Amino acid sequence: MKLASALFLVPVVCGCKSGDTPGGADASTANDRVCDATLTTMGSFVPDPAATPPADSTGCWPAGTWTFTAAVTQNDCTTAPVPESQYQFKGVQTADMNGDPIVDTFTYLNDPTNPRVIVKVSEGGSGLCEGELTIYSTDGTKVWLLKPELNADNTITGDGEYGEFTSDQWPF
Repeated sequence: MKLASALFLVPVVCGCKSGDTPGGADASTANDRVCDATLTTMGSFVPDPAATPPADSTGCWPAGTWTFTAAVTQNDCTTAPVPESQYQFKGVQTADMNGDPIVDTFTYLNDPTNPRVIVKVSEGGSGLCEGELTIYSTDGTKVWLLKPELNADNTITGDGEYGEFTSDQWPF
């Protein structure tokens, strides 16, 4: 079974624990949280034709372009957050320098030079793959955590959250 659990910090590769949330704390109990909103995600996935999984492969195969929208479903912020018109990231497979056959790297296509974006994908969620796109404002006080889930028919569903904080939540 193919397991994709790489992450790509634009433009530097780093290693974060699965489950990292804004500020490194549980997002629902972060001390500096001012307000939050919950979101849903919806979109589509276009697989990379050059990264065809082996015939006997099952599970998460995230190479390709993830395109989705986010909608606010609940909000307790004074000013409701406004999602971008769409979010897009791309998974690319390369050979590992240690001899492993595949390494997945991810790039946030909306703004590939933004240094405060984390993209990672793992197997699981309610779909084949669960993505995690975390976008921090320049000062780290506004954080979008989007969790698109890739389904077998290449549709994307999922959820997310938005939070505003009194201090910088950027974990690096």
